[in-house]
Amino acid sequence: MNKLISGAILIGLQPLLFNVSFAEFNIMTVDVGTLYDSYYKTKETADKLQARMDTAKAQLEEMMVAGEVEVEAYKTMMEQAENPALSDSARSEAEQDANAQMEKIRTMQQEVAMFRQSTNNQLTQQQSTQRQFMLEEIKTVILDVSQQKGVDLVLDTSTGVIAGLPPVLYANPDWDYTDEVLEVLNADAPVETAEAPAN
Repeated sequence: MNKLISGAILIGLQPLLFNVSFAEFNIMTVDVGTLYDSYYKTKETADKLQARMDTAKAQLEEMMVAGEVEVEAYKTMMEQAENPALSDSARSEAEQDANAQMEKIRTMQQEVAMFRQSTNNQLTQQQSTQRQFMLEEIKTVILDVSQQKGVDLVLDTSTGVIAGLPPVLYANPDWDYTDEVLEVLNADAPVETAEAPAN
């Protein structure tokens, strides 16, 4: 029984085996992850991005130091406001100054938070844009090399480690049977009847 099944399978596969054995096509594989990591522009971009991050970090540290100075000033004002040796009017004035100082500190805290978020968003966007740009450059070179070598199919062996490019980088358009499959799929589609014109 098993021999009969094996024989039937072999007979069924014979046309496919025949076609494959006489098919002439070339397959090329590339590791996009390695190409990306080893591309000289990747390091250049990373260095530029790191420089921007360092600059932003320095600016943030300056803002934090300025904020600490304002906090110390607030503490001094509060000590004056609580000084029993001062008159009521002097303490009241010191309290008003302390409240105004606290508002200033809150404003600075908001500015720091906005600066941090804005900087992170900008750096993330720059990194994403540069990454996509380099991937497109890499893909262009891959396709140029594959064309020079007369390759019909180019596969990425990095298993999607580098997001942004599909696993199949190029396939011979003569292999595309989408239209034929679509024709079979829609073979039993209902026929649309034209609507009668309105009187």
